[in-house]
Amino acid sequence: MSAPRYGSHLSVAGGLHNAIDEAGRLGLGSVQIFTKNQRQWSAPPLAQESINAWRAAIAKTGWTDPAKRIVSHSSYLANLASPDAANRRRSRALQRDELERCEALGIGWCVMHPGAHLGAPRRPEDPNILRARPNDDEQGGLKRIAHELDVLHRDLPGYRAMICLETTTGSGTNLGFDFSHLAMIRELVKQPERLGFCLDSCHIVAAGYGMSSKSKARAVLDEFDSICGLGNLRVVHVNDSVGALGSRRDRHAHIGEGCCGNACFHAILTRRELQEVPMILETPKDAPGDRAWDLVNIDALERIRRGFSTRSLAARIACAVVAASAIANLIGCRGSSSVGSSSALSRANTSAPKQPSPAEQTKLVTADELCKVGDHEGSLALFQEVLARNPLLPEAFVGIGDVRFAQGRYKDAEPNYRRAAQLDPADFHAQYGLGRSLQMLGRLNEAVGAYQRALVADPKSAEASLNMATAYLSLGNARVAAQFAERALAIDPKSGAAHVNLGVAYERLGRPAEAIAQYQVAAELMPPTAQLLINMVNAFVADGRFPEAVNTAVALTKLSSVPETYERLGWAEFRAGNYDASSAAYRQAVVLDPQYWPAWNGIGVNALNRWLLSEKRDTVAGSEARRAFRASMSANPTQPKVLKLYTTYGL
Repeated sequence: MSAPRYGSHLSVAGGLHNAIDEAGRLGLGSVQIFTKNQRQWSAPPLAQESINAWRAAIAKTGWTDPAKRIVSHSSYLANLASPDAANRRRSRALQRDELERCEALGIGWCVMHPGAHLGAPRRPEDPNILRARPNDDEQGGLKRIAHELDVLHRDLPGYRAMICLETTTGSGTNLGFDFSHLAMIRELVKQPERLGFCLDSCHIVAAGYGMSSKSKARAVLDEFDSICGLGNLRVVHVNDSVGALGSRRDRHAHIGEGCCGNACFHAILTRRELQEVPMILETPKDAPGDRAWDLVNIDALERIRRGFSTRSLAARIACAVVAASAIANLIGCRGSSSVGSSSALSRANTSAPKQPSPAEQTKLVTADELCKVGDHEGSLALFQEVLARNPLLPEAFVGIGDVRFAQGRYKDAEPNYRRAAQLDPADFHAQYGLGRSLQMLGRLNEAVGAYQRALVADPKSAEASLNMATAYLSLGNARVAAQFAERALAIDPKSGAAHVNLGVAYERLGRPAEAIAQYQVAAELMPPTAQLLINMVNAFVADGRFPEAVNTAVALTKLSSVPETYERLGWAEFRAGNYDASSAAYRQAVVLDPQYWPAWNGIGVNALNRWLLSEKRDTVAGSEARRAFRASMSANPTQPKVLKLYTTYGL
């Protein structure tokens, strides 16, 4: 039996063709990419130059059937199951654009999450959560997905790119955690031959499909075959799972370091029907030594396929602890696998807080889901009910803190996170939540301490490093802020917020060119915000790049037409020497808000400049400067610099 078509989700930074080139260098047999920024609703069309480079890169790989080896993953924003018609239309347009890109690039498989119905979530304590008849909300969502797919198929006749619905963990109200969901959608669409499936090993285990032994793993694949048809399975995501069986947590782990088990991967890799299906890794990308993790994970998969054990003792212990806690069908390891296992082992000590009972754990999971869908009072009541029975349970205190934080009640969130951290100092979520609430309360030095403890619990938390950078920026320490922003980016290079933080730090350190580079990357990774563009304007001016500052400021006013943005445009035009344009922008700002004193100052400085250049003969300019500075002082009397200008020039 030949080796499977191993592949990985690779970055397209610098051009789509770079992912193909990297796949060739790694010797992969398949690849998955995002054809555009998955966090944005719109993207510029594909340039012919990009398509040509893509085709040239494919030609170098020697793949004779690239359409069956290259996979696109749709945007996470699309939700064809939404009950909101406007959101469905927007999602359909997003998915249509993705299919058009696939068609232009010759990509055969387009993986898409089915979507979330946004109604009542299936409660974890429901019997037979898998293989049960979908409730009314689920059925409605499945029908909406099928209808939207029909519209796409109708509007794109003859397209070769096939949508492949992916199995999910079933968190919140997401559909696709039950094989029957995928089958029902395919049965409902009018052109089922245009619809395939993607199976994710992490997702199905976290959803509750046990594959811990050879017989169980074979049975799960047989069940998928009988319900969905293995012949319709076009893509497989081979990921290990941090979350245990039935946890419904979507957290990928390196092969052999999670809770799927060797039998799961052996069954998938040796299944006859799947020999030519792309086996795509979506595992973490941090590199050990000089070898890419993708190659390490492929080595692990090959050993499993050939019958050798690769699972580490630490991974077996971590999953055994989760199973022994009687919650294997309810919730998985929290945070990273190392944090989850150490926390669970510490609580096994008789002096540590008790583990929740199965009934309590069920309520904790339900409360967490209620919080996610905005039912804060219902969530709070369940967390408090658990605490009444088990007053030493850190998870319940963290849950209450999460509810209060979501409500914006940071003073109420802080003592709950603090109590959880006292009960279990190694609980990442407790320390991280404490840091966030302290930061929102302006207690920055305390927040830094909490984030430091969170990073001890989970050194690979990009969020904790990012928030640490934000806190240090607020404390005025740009040097340390830059270090933590760089650390966050080393963990998550696609974090737009981390690029922004690093840009702010560089700007404050007097390194505007480097700041601009970070802001530009951020603008590609996240929807542009007014603050991001303001930062870019400031950095361009600091670097002496005045035309670019003006162009960015013009874009800023189109994004947000408020006094602050026109003031920045006026300032940029002034620095560029465009004094008439500067005055016009400042005047627009005071039209929007007659009390906006920074813009009055801009009008005054421009008029004063004209008056002085005329050797004080332009009385109109002198009068305008006088009126502008008076208006500014009236709006804000505490401006010693303006007062000095006013008196120095006898205005």
